[in-house]
Amino acid sequence: MPSTNRPPKNRRQRRAPTEVQDLVLQAAHRLFTAHGYHGTTTQQIAKEAGVGESVIFRNFGSKAELFETSIARPFTDFVDEWAARWDLDVGADSDPMEITRSFVKGFYTLADEHRDLLHTLMAARLKGGDRALAEVAGRVSARLAGHLEVPEKVLLHQSEARHLRGLDTPVSVAVAVGSVLSLILLDDWLFPPNRRRPGKARQIEEATQMLLHGVLRT
Repeated sequence: MPSTNRPPKNRRQRRAPTEVQDLVLQAAHRLFTAHGYHGTTTQQIAKEAGVGESVIFRNFGSKAELFETSIARPFTDFVDEWAARWDLDVGADSDPMEITRSFVKGFYTLADEHRDLLHTLMAARLKGGDRALAEVAGRVSARLAGHLEVPEKVLLHQSEARHLRGLDTPVSVAVAVGSVLSLILLDDWLFPPNRRRPGKARQIEEATQMLLHGVLRT
């Protein structure tokens, strides 16, 4: 005789908390990128993720805190993945040009993809803005700045393998990241409107060359 304790076939299996959080983050990232922070609601995110709106507040606290996680994680994930790759390849045989270009290109691509969201964070730091978003902007900037210690360590290992003297790794990484962010976020300040702007590939290549042959002294 068949057991009567089996759950109905149409009952949805409960998803793991990490799976739910990932679904929400992915949905939030898509909507924030497409419509901006102020143009996206938690109700829209919940619908996109296929969860109840209360799930967002239970897991992330607020829309602003969800925005913080969704914008910071792609950058920290990229830095971790880049470091994991190159920290294992320390030595004179590794190509410094490839190492440098992969960092500049990856960071440039992310910053370009998140251009509008990064502008939102910058604007939030101004007086009279959204207080909750301003606090998020402060935490995101601190989080990203702190995470730059990861490429600093990789760069230090690489420089030691090549016997580079007097390399200031925090400044080197700051110059690379600052240059990329300026090219993305302050492009109208850097390139006159009556002149054709250099393409993405050219900007990445020049930023790579500047970092490699200037700051790194190779």
